[in-house]
Amino acid sequence: MSTTDTAPAARRAGARANGLRTFLLHVDGELKEFWRSPITLAFIVLMPVMFYLGFGFAFRSEADTVLDLGDYSITQANLSFGGVLGFALMSVAFANVAIGLAIRRHHGLFKRFRTTPVKPVTVMGAYLANTLLTTVVVLAVIVVIGVFMGVSVPAERVPLLLAAVALGFVCMAPLGAAASLLPPNADAAVPMINGIFFPTAFLAGGFIILPLGDTLGAIVDVLPGRPLTVLLHGALSEGGPLWDWPSVWLLLGWSLLGTVVALRWFRWASEREPRGFGAGKRKDADAGTEGA
Repeated sequence: MSTTDTAPAARRAGARANGLRTFLLHVDGELKEFWRSPITLAFIVLMPVMFYLGFGFAFRSEADTVLDLGDYSITQANLSFGGVLGFALMSVAFANVAIGLAIRRHHGLFKRFRTTPVKPVTVMGAYLANTLLTTVVVLAVIVVIGVFMGVSVPAERVPLLLAAVALGFVCMAPLGAAASLLPPNADAAVPMINGIFFPTAFLAGGFIILPLGDTLGAIVDVLPGRPLTVLLHGALSEGGPLWDWPSVWLLLGWSLLGTVVALRWFRWASEREPRGFGAGKRKDADAGTEGA
């Protein structure tokens, strides 16, 4: 093979290697920024753990009590464990993503990246990679605590539990990106997103089964927190159906909605500009010309 034939392949390999290095550098930067922020660690990482310790010790004397959840039978220990898993997923993958993107957009951090040669997919990919790693760490800590709280998962249902967690992340992360478009500025991000997050998380029935009534119950049943909780509790139950397909379709539907909204209306800065995440190359070129 001639040198001329190998040159394009070598350039492509070099471009892939450079792209990977750039992506890993962005992931490293995201991890350092996240884990060095005391406020972020307190509200995103420690809050689910503190909730679990509170609810876990409150119901520890009833850990072995078997509860009837319709088609499922589940112990109180597993009920609290599943509720905290859902709460943690929503905290890290939804609230953290929504608040973080809104704040960065307001302060122009993402806009600055758009003035560099770094591709948008690298910037967002690194941000979501950090979110995924943080989710894994938080859930691992909760699992360790769960062992001491009397949680027992049937071996045949462990794959279902892992699938439910993965599906929850796939649903919550796009919804977080979409919800980040709601706050008009950084100051409004925390109260607005938490105003959505906390009611959705607690009304889902992860910690305590609340009598919601027919109307409110029907609304809560279609919100993403409820089907996620149903799947987690089903995977942690001692009997009942292996998979609740209506809940799966609901989560996938919310995931699709969040993805479409985020890609269609995503903005790199508070003001609407032509260099959106889903914008074409021509718009990017026009924006670059105007900036010059």
